[in-house]
Amino acid sequence: MEPAVERRCHLLVLLSLILLTIGIGYCVVFETCLADFLVVIVGLVVGWVAIIYCLANARWR
Repeated sequence: MEPAVERRCHLLVLLSLILLTIGIGYCVVFETCLADFLVVIVGLVVGWVAIIYCLANARWR
């Protein structure tokens, strides 16, 4: 994998984990889950995009 692609891949995975952590953590701490549900959904979507992007740009030998 090229260095630029690898960096983007890592950033997408990191963004997904941050969004999921914020969404689930806020829901657990403050017990309000309506807006945080959207943050979790966005985190999951970004995670799937990251997986597809990383697998599409991986070098298979």
